[in-house]
Amino acid sequence: MTQPDAPQPKTADELGAALLPRDRVLADTYLANWNKRLAGEAAKYSEKGKKYLDRFKREDVRAYIAARLSEEVMSAEEVLARLSARARLSGEDFFEQQAYEVSVYEDRPLQFKIDNLEAQVGQMLAYDPEVLKSRIERLQAEISELTVELALNPAATYRVQVGTETRYRTVPSLEAARQNGVLQFVEGAEYGPSGLKFKWADALRAQELLGKHHKLFTEKHEHSGRVGMVIGIDIVPPEGAQ
Repeated sequence: MTQPDAPQPKTADELGAALLPRDRVLADTYLANWNKRLAGEAAKYSEKGKKYLDRFKREDVRAYIAARLSEEVMSAEEVLARLSARARLSGEDFFEQQAYEVSVYEDRPLQFKIDNLEAQVGQMLAYDPEVLKSRIERLQAEISELTVELALNPAATYRVQVGTETRYRTVPSLEAARQNGVLQFVEGAEYGPSGLKFKWADALRAQELLGKHHKLFTEKHEHSGRVGMVIGIDIVPPEGAQ
């Protein structure tokens, strides 16, 4: 004979729907803040006599709270899955490559700079020597200093910017953590003078917990100090002694 299927337990929604409205408010408020007194106030139960405490003893209220907890509390498999995800964390998950520009310079003979400054002076003299007098004098003074430097060192050079190039640096990034699915493991973040800094969860601790779960480690306990010992001694009386 085929055995009838065992009745399925009611869901939290079904149990909640069967409660009195005030008891539903009582239970839901309690599940939100874990304070029975506040739950009683929300459900409009009088503080006098603490009647709300009696409502928590009702089987239907207790069953609903238990069902809600069973739905919300992590299962053992979920705990292990979350620990595994944390144990696999890599520092690379929290960083990204950021592009930045740097100037590129070349060394050129100092005579080139002198020639360029002399050409500028010539243009200013041709344009309006009186209006540009102060600038002309400043350039002529610089030319004189560079001429002396070149005379002392004929191989002298100067640096001139010829462009820029793109370089990359590794920086912490909350967006990278989000894209890599590890944002939940960021434990704190702040912006300082040097940019964003944040701390993420300890992967090693998660690995230790998983190792203990799988019994990968053998713990040894060492004892120090004096250890009292009782040794049993059989005493054989002399022949004829009682």
